[in-house]
Amino acid sequence: MAFFVFSIKLLLQRFAELVGGPFVNSSMLWIALPLLVTLIVMELYFGRYKKEKLGWNTALTNTLVLIFVSLNLFQRVFTTYEGGFFKVIISTGFFVSLLVFILGILLFLTDFFHWISKKIAFVISAHLSVNTTAYVAVVIVYNQLPLDFMTILAWLLLIILLGIIFFFVKRVEPKAESKELSDS
Repeated sequence: MAFFVFSIKLLLQRFAELVGGPFVNSSMLWIALPLLVTLIVMELYFGRYKKEKLGWNTALTNTLVLIFVSLNLFQRVFTTYEGGFFKVIISTGFFVSLLVFILGILLFLTDFFHWISKKIAFVISAHLSVNTTAYVAVVIVYNQLPLDFMTILAWLLLIILLGIIFFFVKRVEPKAESKELSDS
């Protein structure tokens, strides 16, 4: 039981570190703020216009976010980690940057060539999953958090909680009137 209590405590601590990351290190605001604003605006947009669905073009564009964020993360790693090239490439920051880059490339190719069903592709390439993943990577690299099981669980918890929050926000958000829908 002590392990479970300790794990919950560590999970909540790591979750707080992810959510509060920009307050600890304001230099990440330049990359984190656009991710958060885009996430909120797009979730509200799709909540207002229920009949509009994510398309392959939007899914593809979302994957570019991961690639562009990874480039910023690589820049951060190479300018802040000291000790030479070898120490940089074995750092957690470099590994996270590389993971985000590879994920972005794989999702880009998957969406570009429609390699998987659109139902699955649109879930993994949606604004919520892509921008939250990019945001978490930014916090990990900028604040040098460990990439461990608790960080991954905290990331998943963040996605789930944001999904629940947006689910309820979309329920109370005013929907587009039929005139607005026909003007498009």
